[in-house]
Amino acid sequence: MRHLKHLPPHYEQITNAREFAVRLQGSAAVISFPSTTREQFGDSDIVTEQRRSETWMKQDGAWVLFAVQTGNLAKNFRKPIATDSRNYKDYVGQYEWRPHGEIDVVSLKNDKLWARLDGDEDEDLPLGADTFFIANDLGSVTFTRDASGRVTGYTDHRVDGQEIHVRRLR
Repeated sequence: MRHLKHLPPHYEQITNAREFAVRLQGSAAVISFPSTTREQFGDSDIVTEQRRSETWMKQDGAWVLFAVQTGNLAKNFRKPIATDSRNYKDYVGQYEWRPHGEIDVVSLKNDKLWARLDGDEDEDLPLGADTFFIANDLGSVTFTRDASGRVTGYTDHRVDGQEIHVRRLR
C-alpha cells in the first residue's frame, strides 16, 4: 500500500458504487454492492469491476465496521481484431470435449463464427491467427492444425492457465 502515498498530484480515481443490498440480523448488518473504478495509468484508462461486502455490528448504539471483503469481478475488456472471415469455414464442425461427453458445434452465421455447447451459443470473436474469445469469458480458444493445415481440434485456454485439448469429430 506504500505506492498509494506517492500518487501524482493530478491523479484521479472515479468509483461508482451501486445496487446496495443490506441484510439485517439482530445487531449485525451485511452490506454488499458492486462498484466500477476508473484510473489513469500513463495513456491507459484502467477499469476495475469489484464486489464489496461489509459486515457491521451495533455496539453501544453505534454501528462499527468489523470486516470488509473486496474481490475483483471477472470482466473481459478484449477487443476483436479485423480478420478475413473466409477462413472461418476451416473451423466449422463438431468438437468433443471428452469421450462420449459434451459436443461443441462450431458454425458460420452471417460471416461470423459461432460455438454452441450445452445449449449456450456464443460468437467466437477473433483475437489472432486461429485464436478466438467469447465476450463474456476471460479464456480463449486456439484451433490446432495438422501438417497439411487441416483443423484437428482446439485448445481451450482457461483464465487460470489450465488448458483443455478438444478433439475435432467432423
